[in-house]
Amino acid sequence: MAFGIGRTIRRSLGIKKKWRPDYVGDNVGVRRKNLGFMSEPSFASAWERAAEGNRPAWDGRVKDVRWRAHTAVWAARHGLLLPGDFVECGVNLGALSMTICHALDFAKVTKTFYLFDTYEGIPDDGREITQSRNGSLYFDCYALAEKNFAPFPNAKLVKGWLPGTLDQTSLDRIAYLSVDLNHADAEKAVMDELWDRLSPSAIVVIDDYAFATHEDQHEMWDEFAASKKSSVLTLPTGQGLLVKPA
Repeated sequence: MAFGIGRTIRRSLGIKKKWRPDYVGDNVGVRRKNLGFMSEPSFASAWERAAEGNRPAWDGRVKDVRWRAHTAVWAARHGLLLPGDFVECGVNLGALSMTICHALDFAKVTKTFYLFDTYEGIPDDGREITQSRNGSLYFDCYALAEKNFAPFPNAKLVKGWLPGTLDQTSLDRIAYLSVDLNHADAEKAVMDELWDRLSPSAIVVIDDYAFATHEDQHEMWDEFAASKKSSVLTLPTGQGLLVKPA
């Protein structure tokens, strides 16, 4: 019976049993969806520059995370309407933040984009960098990151371990926040520090919220959002979106 129902649904949607998606990338496959954002000129150009700047972290290849980048640009564009600066916690070479900067012509924006990272990998227990988790994706990339963001004098790289480095800035009000630390405890500590600084209706982009191998982060974010009388929107990109209640 279940097989028959599945076949009926496929027929009603015009989907063959062995259908091929129109787009596959970043563990996402879709069919019959509008993908116009990928070819929209300002986004496509911004992504091209970001992808080129991130090749060293991707072994010379281009990792197709355009949908994630599109999500970040959308949230950041909303942040332009709010008081406060932009913040990214977990940058590496800046695939998402570079796309934002180029797409929004950030050098002309009267905000600062604070970019927090160790710029050498993921801290484990606060005493060392765990190379076994980092693989080839992470290395001492501070100089390359500086080069990537050189066209944007209002993009400020802050090197060191979070949340300790948050106090090294004059960060007061936040209009856009992205969190990608690959570590539930560190992300919780960062949010405990930054939540009250978020402007009402500011969007938090959570990079690894819905990835199957990041259950500890998923659980932490759900608990955190619930404590703020909110919830996280799950995206097929693996990201989550959390909005600061107005």
